[in-house]
Amino acid sequence: MAHTDESIVVGAPERPTNSPLSQVKHVIAVGSGKGGVGKSTTATNLAIALSKLGAKVGLMDADIYGPSIPKLVGSDASPVQSADGRVEPIVAHGIKAMSMGFLGGDSPTVWRGPMASKVVTQFLRDVNWGELDYLIVDLPPGTGDIQITLAQAARLSGAVVVMTPQVLASNIAMRGLKMFQQVRVPVIGLVENMSYYECPKCGHHDAIFRSGGGEAVSKELHIPLLGQIPLDPEMVEESDEGTPVVVARPDSKMAQIYFDIAKKMTHELRSVVEGKREGVPVQIVNVEPNAKAKIAKISWNDGKQSLVRFFDLRMLCPCAVCVDEDTGVRKVKPEHIDPEVHPLSIQSVGNYAIKITWSDKHDSGIYSYDYLRRALHPQEA
Repeated sequence: MAHTDESIVVGAPERPTNSPLSQVKHVIAVGSGKGGVGKSTTATNLAIALSKLGAKVGLMDADIYGPSIPKLVGSDASPVQSADGRVEPIVAHGIKAMSMGFLGGDSPTVWRGPMASKVVTQFLRDVNWGELDYLIVDLPPGTGDIQITLAQAARLSGAVVVMTPQVLASNIAMRGLKMFQQVRVPVIGLVENMSYYECPKCGHHDAIFRSGGGEAVSKELHIPLLGQIPLDPEMVEESDEGTPVVVARPDSKMAQIYFDIAKKMTHELRSVVEGKREGVPVQIVNVEPNAKAKIAKISWNDGKQSLVRFFDLRMLCPCAVCVDEDTGVRKVKPEHIDPEVHPLSIQSVGNYAIKITWSDKHDSGIYSYDYLRRALHPQEA
């Protein structure tokens, strides 16, 4: 059985007192680039694991079109209205929960994006979440309106991305990661689901969906791999019955994986909040303060330094405006760029990239550290 772990609670700056989430320390999104990867199961077990480790936790189902949290937590209760007019969340397995599934019965939800985004905003604003250490938000798959609305409205502390081991899944996961980069939400870590099947008799691991996808993405983007979750037929049955594995079998190997993921997530979150995250290959990006300077100096953790002209760095912009996403052919030409172009600001994105706002008003490029290193030192590739 999991025991209370005080280190699981991470401090955070206070939200504005007039915010409906003023008593919520951290809002953590759990997302994926595609459906069918076990994102909701991961979000539910992660939320309950955090609760069992001593945190106050809420679970919000932002998948308006395909809500699954009611089934996963085993509740068909209907929320009630509190005295102040707000909605009281359902309480199940020690956590507070809210989902469209608690409100809409069995009828399919057929709404356009703006309407669905409005419901997500209402879940943040009109649900009486109270005092929480973590509000875990189960996002719908993909990179649409709801994800962007949540990032803007909820002041996300970070995101956890769920993926499966295949190469195709890695490519799709990268798309989801880039979405969080674009909206400036740090990715706390990756969770690889369906990593392998362990034979209950001999303990042999069979990589049914191949292997290595999570490790490859983690290495390329310098994002921690929080855990690898195997296939478990028994857990599927438990989920269908509304009893997550961390509740049904808290002492099992499967449950321990989720508890470990919860601990690693809070460790990484603390590093993000305190600005002490390890593993960033670029220590500093120093733009010379002289307005006439035209060179950026990049210092790497291995002692290497890169000197690059502002003009060349602008030409290297990897965004869709500058590079054709399908062919990889660079669309921006040297004659399109002001010879005197220079950065107005350089901001870190998570622990894996920088975002540059240029004097020509271009600001959509996210330069990953790995991309910069390869571009500036191709001989190392």
